[in-house]
Formats: sequence, C-alpha cells, structure tokens
Amino acid sequence: MSAFAVDPFAAEPPAALAVDLYTAAYRISGTTATRFSRVADILNQVSSTHLIIDQATISEFADPSATLGAHLVHVAIDEVLLCVAGTSGAANPHMQVQKRAVQAQIGIPPFRVTGTIHVPQGTRPVDGLLNAADRFVAMTDVTIACAAYPELGRAAPAVAIRRSRAHIVLVTDDERPDELLAELLDERTAKGWLASREGQEHSS
Repeated sequence: MSAFAVDPFAAEPPAALAVDLYTAAYRISGTTATRFSRVADILNQVSSTHLIIDQATISEFADPSATLGAHLVHVAIDEVLLCVAGTSGAANPHMQVQKRAVQAQIGIPPFRVTGTIHVPQGTRPVDGLLNAADRFVAMTDVTIACAAYPELGRAAPAVAIRRSRAHIVLVTDDERPDELLAELLDERTAKGWLASREGQEHSS
C-alpha cells in the first residue's frame, strides 16, 4: 500500500481522444491528448494557437484522392469550423447553471449543421448561443450536410461549432417566449398569463 494518499484535486492525466476537425477546405482525423470530456471544452481550453493531432489523416475537400497520412500535425484553432469527437457535448448535470435543450440549425459554409444546443434556463435561446464567451459551442444529436461536397454529410452524437464563423443561426423555438415565461413563473401564474394572452389574441 502506498504511503502517500491520492490527491482528489489532482488534474486528470491527458487521454487520447479520437477527433475529426473540419476547416473550410480540409478534414483532419486522428487523436488528440486532452483532459476534457466535453467536445467544446477540448477546443475552448486550448491555450496555444494550434491543436496537435496524432496519427492524422488529412483529406482535401476539392480533391478526395489527395489524402495524406502524418504521424503528427498542428491544426490552427482559428481555422477549425467543426470538431466531431467520440464524447459527450451535453452540459454537465452537476453544473450549477441549469440548461435546457432547444433545436437549432447553423449555416457555417460549406456546412449546414442541425441539432440540439443547450442554453441557460430563462434566456432566449439565440442569446444563449450568440452571447456565450466561449469560441466553440456544443451541439448534440447532430446532422451535418454539405451541398458542395455531399460525401461529407454525416450524423454525430456531439459537435463543437466555431460561433464566429457562422453565417446563419436559426433556433426553432426562439419565437415562443411564452415557454420561457412558464419556466420562470410558477405553473398557476404562467397558465393565467397565457390564458389572458390567448383571450386578447382571439378578441383582436
């Protein structure tokens, strides 16, 4: 038995995690060493300008035959549009900030990404997406489409998306603020408010 107690606050050692990175022109597949389990954190917590990918396969969208293998490559974080990883992108259930799931579609050329984002309770979904401080936002249960290169289409359990590179953001329930009010008020008050709203709409 060791004479030294295990430090419960010690950082977890990095683990090799399989990732697919998509830039505007390239797909880079391989593994990266990370201490994080959420797909967005893998990129948001990188302190350097590049992410190191081991045992990489590099494919060029415009020339699928030009696939290159490399023991190690450095990918510029600022050029990453999407990151697909074999890990969860959902909010940690132990986090103090409670979040809710909403459907969204994001146009980040050449990709169109549809899935679920998780935003703080009581906020407009689009605010939770656009006003976040992190460079990358997580989306779960994702479908990726690409009109220019259909072969890039795929489904993924979790994806990190570069917010600043998105051209179009569509949140499907953002036009239903009544749902947000019901979350903030008690059920009786919320139902009374909604009933009065419906009466006003029918009388107008």
